[in-house]
Amino acid sequence: MKNLIYLTLFSLVFAACEKIVDVEIPSESPRLVVEGQITNLKELWKVRLTLSQPYFDQEEVDAIADAVVTIKGTDGTDVLLSHTDTGMFVSNDSLQCLVGEEYFLSIIYKGDTYTAKEKLQNAFAIDTLAAFYLPPNDRSFPEGTYIFLQGQSDQANQSFYLFKTYRNDTLKSEDLDDDEFGSVSLLNSAFDVNDILGEIARGSLPRPILFDVDTDDTIRVEQYAITQQYYQFLIDLGAQQGRSGTPFDPPPANPNNNISNGGLGYFSVAHKEEMELVVE
Repeated sequence: MKNLIYLTLFSLVFAACEKIVDVEIPSESPRLVVEGQITNLKELWKVRLTLSQPYFDQEEVDAIADAVVTIKGTDGTDVLLSHTDTGMFVSNDSLQCLVGEEYFLSIIYKGDTYTAKEKLQNAFAIDTLAAFYLPPNDRSFPEGTYIFLQGQSDQANQSFYLFKTYRNDTLKSEDLDDDEFGSVSLLNSAFDVNDILGEIARGSLPRPILFDVDTDDTIRVEQYAITQQYYQFLIDLGAQQGRSGTPFDPPPANPNNNISNGGLGYFSVAHKEEMELVVE
């Protein structure tokens, strides 16, 4: 009983010594954030402009309306984008990029000029999109129906890809890929995607898009051939978004980008191909 009293008094002493310390976290001035991507497909060109916010004040995004946004290309393109809403600047007409040409973004905001540039990479269309049921106890993947695609890479240059896969118009998967993955690339160029079970039986391991699908699902895959710099930006961004508070997290940092003058975000020029499949 005496030990219990001592332990209680000991705890009260430490509780009485507790002191709340308010840590003042420094905050920098807002910076321009750019989100934009144009492709080889004939579409409206869009660039979204916002301002960065303090880490603990993320409730509402400050959108920009009073900026001059233009995109010029070595193919002779010269386009002024008009503000619509929520910081979105859009071209009046649908436009498309050309392989090998370079495109320059210019933003004039509050007397400062921000620029970015990228060149459109070459890419091939998706050859095949297929769905296969893999039975239970398979040594490669859990039981289920998976999507496999097949395509070819540009042999003359190292290629970097972003794949977006939609199930019934809902984005289900975003996968980064590049030539260094070799035979386990999502392009599956070394395999017969019309005989996935046969490939697995022969000891090969084609790579599926990892989410389960059902009969009558509509699957759409978008393939983006992107630059190495944008590829690395997406890797760095994913690492920061995946922080969990453990000692193994990367140090907090803004991803390297291609926006000049201290701007954040990225302006990407991508070669886009897509294919759709209804699962049988």
